[in-house]
Amino acid sequence: MRIFRTYYSHKTLRSAQRRAAAARNAALIDKNRDRRILVVLHLFYPESWKEIREYLLNFSGYTWDLCITFPDMIEEKLDREDILSINPRTRFLKMENKGFDIGPFLMAIREYDLTSYEAVFKLQSKGVKRIFIYIYRQLFFGRDWFLNLYEGTVGASVIHQTIDRILNDPGIGMIGARNLIVHDPVHKENLIIRRLQEAGIRVEKGYRFLAGTCFAVQPSCLQALKDLPFTLDDFVPVPSSRGMSLAHALERYMCILAEKEGLRIEGNDVLKLRRVIRRPLEKVLYGISSERLHDLPYDFDDEYFLWRLDNRFVRWQVRRMKVGDLRYQMGPGEKILPLEETWPCRFLQGDRAPYEEYCRLHKEKGYPSMTPERFEALIRSMSEEGFDPRHIILVNELGVIRDGQHRACCIAHKHGLDYEIDVLEVENIDRIWLIKRLIPGPVVRLYYRKRFGVEPLRSSFCAAERK
Repeated sequence: MRIFRTYYSHKTLRSAQRRAAAARNAALIDKNRDRRILVVLHLFYPESWKEIREYLLNFSGYTWDLCITFPDMIEEKLDREDILSINPRTRFLKMENKGFDIGPFLMAIREYDLTSYEAVFKLQSKGVKRIFIYIYRQLFFGRDWFLNLYEGTVGASVIHQTIDRILNDPGIGMIGARNLIVHDPVHKENLIIRRLQEAGIRVEKGYRFLAGTCFAVQPSCLQALKDLPFTLDDFVPVPSSRGMSLAHALERYMCILAEKEGLRIEGNDVLKLRRVIRRPLEKVLYGISSERLHDLPYDFDDEYFLWRLDNRFVRWQVRRMKVGDLRYQMGPGEKILPLEETWPCRFLQGDRAPYEEYCRLHKEKGYPSMTPERFEALIRSMSEEGFDPRHIILVNELGVIRDGQHRACCIAHKHGLDYEIDVLEVENIDRIWLIKRLIPGPVVRLYYRKRFGVEPLRSSFCAAERK
C-alpha cells in the first residue's frame, strides 16, 4: 500500500518523543553540549526532508554543524530556507549525481578539518518506494529500511546515548542500528575484496559493515578514507553483471577502517517488536533464499550470482543431463539455441568472427564481459586440468544455461554431445513462477512449445509436470 511507501513528519508525536528523551537525558545533553559534532546528509530524495528534519531536531541542545550534499538535478526542489531554520550554519554542496551517497560524503569530509570535530554523523535520504526487500536475512517493507537507519542512529530514543558513547568511550569507533551491522554473503565479499585490491587496498574476509551507511563515527576513523586519491569522476556506474562499484566498495571500507584501528562497531537495538513479529517469516524466506546456494559444494561465478541471483528466492535441484540437451538464450525474448549452435561452440570449431560479434553484443547490452582472450584462457585451463565439477553449470527449468555456457561448450567439444554431466537447475520464485503453479500443466507445456519451441525439464517443482 502506498501509505507505507512515503515519508511522514509525524510532528506532534516526534516532538513529544523529543521532549521526553531530552528530559530523561538532560544530564548527558548538559555534559556534551559544547562538544563539536558534524552531520553530513546526502539529500537525494528532496521529499524526504519533511521527515528527516524531525530527526535532525533531536540534535537540539548540542553544538553541531550540518552539511547537505545533493545532486545538481534537485537544486530547485531543495527547501534551503527550512533547512537553514534547523541549523543556520548549514553548508550546501551541490555535486554531479555520482557515487550514490558515498562519493558525496567523501567529497564533503574533504571540505572540513575533521580534527576540529569530536563526532561525525553520516546520513542519507533512503528511498521508501520499494514494496519489500529481503536482504541480509531480514525482511523490510516500504519505509522499514529508512526507519531502521534513522531510528538506529538519530532517533529520539538513542541519539543522546549515541553521542555520549562516541564522545566519551575511546573503544567505540562507530554506532548505527544493530540489526544493520552485517556480513556480506560470499559472492559480494569476493567482489568487494577484489574491487578494493584494484584500488590498492587490502581487506581480509569476514569484515562487517553497517548496511545503509547511516552511522555516528569517531572522526579519526575517517582520515584514511579522506586521504584516498579518488575524485567524484572515479565513481563510475557499474552494471551488476560486472561486479561491485567503487561506491559499494568504499561503503564497506569506511566501516572496516574503524575495526582496523582496534575500535568497536556497536549498534542500537530499535524497532524490536516489528522485527520480532517478522522473524518467523524471515526464517521461511531464508529457506528459499539464493544465499543458501552457497551452502552447496559448488563454486559460483561471483559476478553472475550478483547479477541474477542476489537477494532472490529460488528452488534448485541437481540433475544429470547430456551436454547436447543443454540450450542457450542470450536474453529475454531471444531465440533459444541448441548448445552446438552457440557462438562459443562455433569458436571452438574455428569460426572466430561470430564470437567477436557475440562479445560486442554482450558489452552493448550490459551483460557479463566476454573476450576471445578470456575464453582462450578457459580453454587452456580445461585442456590442462579438465572440468572441475565444483564449477557446476547452472540451468533453468527449460535446460537453458544460466551460467557456464563456455564450460559446457568445452566439454561438448572434447567429449561429444552425448557426454553426461551434473547440472544445477535453479528456478526463480517470483510472479511468473507463481502463475505457472496456478495454471494446469498441459497449458504451460503448450505455452513453452509455442513460445520457445521447447518443453520444461522433468522437475519435481515445475508446474508443467503436474498431471
